Amino acid sequence: MIGKIVISIIPYYDMQSRKKSFKRRPVLVIGGPRNNDYTVLPVSTISKKQFLDTEYDIEIDPAIYPLTYLTKVSYVRTHKQTVVNCLDLRTVLADLKSDYPDLYESILMKLQSFNEMTMTNAL
Repeated sequence: MIGKIVISIIPYYDMQSRKKSFKRRPVLVIGGPRNNDYTVLPVSTISKKQFLDTEYDIEIDPAIYPLTYLTKVSYVRTHKQTVVNCLDLRTVLADLKSDYPDLYESILMKLQSFNEMTMTNAL
């Protein structure tokens, strides 16, 4: 499961209804399972570009990476890792680790950079 883009059920805050809700979205699995949970990075289209993090969001253009089976330009959000229960992981879309190892490695390097910066700031 590590290195795969999977459709998952993810919680989010719905601004219109002002409450937590759930939606299906792609995620990149980067760890697990541990206690039935996987560590994942969300994959988002980021419709409002002012929310794009130019340092930590990694673009995936389906024209360049067709084996991802994403339908729109999307971004792996390396600064927003979370956990997902194994029961919330659904359909596997792609295997970045095998099909696009250079892209997968660049995502992991950005994740490492973000985590190192977080730890440095926490100390």
